[in-house]
Amino acid sequence: MQTTPHARAGENARGAMAMLGAIALFIVNDAMMKLASEGLPAAQTIGVRGVFATTWIILAVLGSGLRHQAHHAFERSTIGRAMLDVASTFTYLISLFNMPMALAVAIGQTAPLMMLMLSVVFLREHVPWNRWIAMLVGFAAVLLVARPGSDGFTWWAALSLLATLCGAMRDTYTRVVPQRVPSLIITLASAVAVTLTGTGLTAIAGWQPMAGQQWALLFTASLFLAGAYHLMIVAMRLGEVSFVGGFRYASLPAGALIAWVVWGHLPDVPALIGMAIIVAAGLYLFRTGRARPQAGQSGEAGADPSKAVFHHPLR
Repeated sequence: MQTTPHARAGENARGAMAMLGAIALFIVNDAMMKLASEGLPAAQTIGVRGVFATTWIILAVLGSGLRHQAHHAFERSTIGRAMLDVASTFTYLISLFNMPMALAVAIGQTAPLMMLMLSVVFLREHVPWNRWIAMLVGFAAVLLVARPGSDGFTWWAALSLLATLCGAMRDTYTRVVPQRVPSLIITLASAVAVTLTGTGLTAIAGWQPMAGQQWALLFTASLFLAGAYHLMIVAMRLGEVSFVGGFRYASLPAGALIAWVVWGHLPDVPALIGMAIIVAAGLYLFRTGRARPQAGQSGEAGADPSKAVFHHPLR
């Protein structure tokens, strides 16, 4: 049955609320990870949270009746995506642990711009000139946020940008994974890969004693992460991507707010201007993009990559 405009508007509104809820949970998860990491090696922090998160994902797989499809996690394309996820997760969280949270979140919002660039390089997709301009303006705005060459610049900002590139490569590579592989199995493969990397590096470097507060933060962060992914799925299933996806940029003010409340960090004026330009460029790409299904592909596979709304499975 065809959806009426009124019903579609209602679905979009509920999808937007789900997206905002997911963003809130993602940001709180990031803050908890940053707090828990104080005095701990990054690999141990990521590994411990990964053990909790992997447990929830395994329970979800079993509860969804996907146990007999777990073998898809060992396919070459699934493993390749998981390796990119390892690179994305570690570079993002290590940079987050060492720089102001609002700036790390802002740099991460360039992901749609990078995905558009990668779609041209690797997928040979045609991009109109106006979208190229929006992409270049967005990347230029990153210079206002990171300001290389200034006293406030740190190499952690460059690592955050590398993390965003790795995430964009992962999300672009997701289109290589066959449609028969359930999303939950893809997430499980990534979770296991990140967890094994974190625990493996911890075994080599040595275990550091953890306070009860740190255990509690990492356990709670894993629950917030699981809730965020559930709401993200709800948002994508209810609303139109071109409408709901734009609400991902709520993470910028949310990240700035929690960074101010917890650490007293406030972005300066140039950084705020850069953030605003990144948001404007990203929203422009969302509004001007059009899904372009190709023959033999689903609408999702042929969709405009700049509209994809992905987040790090173990972010």
